[in-house]
Amino acid sequence: MPRQTINPYNNEVLKTFDDATDQEIDAAITTADKLYYEMKHQTIQDRAKTLHMIAQGIRDHSQELAEIATREMGKLIGESKGEVELCAIIADYFADHAEEFLQPTTIESQVHGEAKVYKHATGVILAVEPWNFPYYQIMRVFAPNFMVGNPMILRDAANIPWSAQAFADIVLEAGAPKGALTNVFMSYDQVADVIADPRIQGVALTGSERGGSSVAEEAGKNLKKSTLELGGQDVFVVLDDANMEDVNNIAWRARLYNAGQVCTSSKRFIVMDNVYDEFLENLKKNFAAVKPGDPMDPATTLAPMNTKKAKEKLQNKWMKPWLLVQWWRMAMNPMTCLDSSSCQQF
Repeated sequence: MPRQTINPYNNEVLKTFDDATDQEIDAAITTADKLYYEMKHQTIQDRAKTLHMIAQGIRDHSQELAEIATREMGKLIGESKGEVELCAIIADYFADHAEEFLQPTTIESQVHGEAKVYKHATGVILAVEPWNFPYYQIMRVFAPNFMVGNPMILRDAANIPWSAQAFADIVLEAGAPKGALTNVFMSYDQVADVIADPRIQGVALTGSERGGSSVAEEAGKNLKKSTLELGGQDVFVVLDDANMEDVNNIAWRARLYNAGQVCTSSKRFIVMDNVYDEFLENLKKNFAAVKPGDPMDPATTLAPMNTKKAKEKLQNKWMKPWLLVQWWRMAMNPMTCLDSSSCQQF
C-alpha cells in the first residue's frame, strides 16, 4: 500500500510514495554492503570532512526540512527548526570527536600484561525509527555509524515518508557516498527479512514496546546485535526547595512540547505540599493560555496530534465513562505519595 504524507492539521494528502519491492530492498543492501568494504580503507579524517559537509547541507536546507516535518507530522514550525539545527550540531559533534572516541582502550592486567580494545566498523546497520522526531531520530543513529564506517538502511515510520526521503536526499547531495544512508519504504514483513539477511550486522529501533518486542525477536532469532529505545513514563518531581519561577515556566512545556508526543514528556507530576497550590494554579493558567491552530503559524502554541487516527484514539479513550469518573475522583482527591504529610500526586 503506497505511503501518504497527510497534513494532520487539515488532513490534506500532500504526497504519495510507493513501497519498495523485494528487489529494490536487495539492491539497497547490496550497495550498502559494497560501501562498507570501501569505507574500511577510508581515513576517519575523510569521513569527518564529509559529515561536516552533511551538517552544512542540513543548515542550507533548514527551512525546507522544517516545513516538511511540520506539514507531515504536525509539530510547531519553531520546534521543527530547532530539530533541524540539532541534527546539524550532532553531525558536527561526531565529525569533531569521533577520532578521539575511536581510539583503542588500554586494559592493564597484573597477570597478563597489557591489552587493547579496538573499535571498528561491523557492517550494514538497519535503523527502524519513529515519527515524533523525523530528523533527529535518523541523525542520532547515522552520525556515529557513519564515522565508524557502518552504512545504514533506514526504515522510517509510515506517516513521515516525505521527511525520511528529504533527509536521505540531502545527505547524498551533501557529499555522502551512495549507500551511506538509504531510505527504504518497507513493510513489517520486509523488516524481518532484512534483519535475517546475512549482510545486515545490527538493528537499532526507537519506538513502542510492541515494535521493540518484534524487532528483538527477529534479531535474537538471527543472532544480530540490537539496540532498543522504547516508551517512557517520565515523572516531573517538584521539591519544596525548587525555584518555582523556573518550575512554573518549564512544567507546562514539559507536558506539551511536540504536543506531548515524546517518550520523555512529563506524564505525571509529583509536587510537595507546601508548593502544590502555587504549582497547580500556574499549571492550569499556562495550559489555559495555549493557542491551538495551524502549526505553520508562529503564533500557534499547541500543535495538532500527528495523525487523525491518533487524535481519535485519544478521544475514544477519554470519552469512556469509567475513565472520566476516575479522572474526576483523582482531580477532586489527589493521592498522597512518598510521605502522606509532605506531597501530593495528580
